[in-house]
Amino acid sequence: MDKNIIKILLANDNKNVLEGIRLAFEEFAPHIQIVEEAGSFQDLLKKLPVTKFDILMADDIMHGENILTYLPGIREQYPELKIILNSIFTEEVPHLENSRKWVNGWLSFAWSPEDFIEAVETVNSRRIYYFS
Repeated sequence: MDKNIIKILLANDNKNVLEGIRLAFEEFAPHIQIVEEAGSFQDLLKKLPVTKFDILMADDIMHGENILTYLPGIREQYPELKIILNSIFTEEVPHLENSRKWVNGWLSFAWSPEDFIEAVETVNSRRIYYFS
């Protein structure tokens, strides 16, 4: 695989969202590839140690569970991991504010494909990406 390809582990419990993000990257940014998907936080925890990827892009809430339950442990076990959170919220809410110490970026599902691409490219270059 090309060394310039940005590999994503995408965690989301909504198949339509997974497919939409995948299609957006395929159409607008072929250098960004989803190499693995997880449909729950438990599934994500199983795939983290065995999947080769550059960025974890995860939904903030899956199956009623909040990612804040898992972020401290993920960050402790994988301190160099680049993490982008996705959310249905279009403005920052308390759990997203509290996640800032563990993630490198955040964006809403309401944003455009171009915003998703910008978030991935920004975080991949070790910069922070948050909505404003």
